[in-house]
Amino acid sequence: MSEARRETGSSGPIGLDQLLALNEEIAALVRAGLPLGRGLLEAGRDVRGRLGRIAGVLGARLERGEGLAEALEAERRTIPPLYRAVVEAGARAGRLSAALEGLANYIRSVADARQSIGLALWYPGIVVSMAYVLLVGLVSFVLPRFALAFESLGLKTPTLLLWLDPIHETVPYWWPVGPIFLLVILVGWFRTGTTAALAHGSWGVLRYLPGMPGLLSDFEAANFADLLAILVENGVPYPSAVALAGEASGSPRMASGAAKVAEAIERGESGSRAVEAAGPSAFPPMLRWTLASGPAGGPMEDPLRHLADLYRRRARFRAERIAVLVPLLLTLGVGAAVATAYALAVFLPVVELLRGLSGT
Repeated sequence: MSEARRETGSSGPIGLDQLLALNEEIAALVRAGLPLGRGLLEAGRDVRGRLGRIAGVLGARLERGEGLAEALEAERRTIPPLYRAVVEAGARAGRLSAALEGLANYIRSVADARQSIGLALWYPGIVVSMAYVLLVGLVSFVLPRFALAFESLGLKTPTLLLWLDPIHETVPYWWPVGPIFLLVILVGWFRTGTTAALAHGSWGVLRYLPGMPGLLSDFEAANFADLLAILVENGVPYPSAVALAGEASGSPRMASGAAKVAEAIERGESGSRAVEAAGPSAFPPMLRWTLASGPAGGPMEDPLRHLADLYRRRARFRAERIAVLVPLLLTLGVGAAVATAYALAVFLPVVELLRGLSGT
């Protein structure tokens, strides 16, 4: 193993489950009062794979005298900035164990959101994929056989087959569009299973699928409120906390609005003026109201957690509705379209062929 390999856990973001496991290992060591460096080194020897390498690298850095925040910063390509910020704030406030527990709950909520979205997309994806395969098969194999039958029997080719012939000839050019689109969605989906999901814009192309904008918006608002509560509770300065929560919300719109709020507050403007500067579309109404009150309106942790719970429950309701209604509508719509296509492309040519053979 090279020196560079020993100095880093490995490049690229780790999975949410791996970050959660690492977080729980660190939290257990902190609660037990055991040396973090030695504990992580032992964990690195016991756990196989990438997680073990990362734990071992962090343990080695801590054993060399680096602080936990410093060691995490050295692994910035692997461990997201918000994790380092919360750990540093919790350590500075003497509440590292509480901060790590809050982070664990937040990471689980992001993973739960991903699971709900996956369940909502799974069956519709199967329905559309099967319809696409049937369409390609119909145009590629069925229609040419009918055209050949009419030609070999000296019968007049139906107008419908003449219209569809150009589509058959162009199949090699357009059939890869479906698999490429599916591949893009799958790549975006697997990306949401890593710590890249803790950065804005993490949902990518999934945001443009039917029924998804409202669902993602609720999950993003829940993530923002939950993380802002954790950051504020652990003593992160309010402007930095707002900016970090926006970056980790998953929403480019919310990240941009949060950055504007943070800048306005740092300039000395009130919470209400700062939220106005972000624009009316940056945050949902209830979240706008809470941010407009700001720390001056009293402790924010409980209101933010109530909001996070509200948005998360609403998002799950949306996910359940999508999981039920979208497959039903797709089955009806796509099924009707496929049935119509087969009736026009198969049944009508058969009728015309029988008529031609019977001389009627």
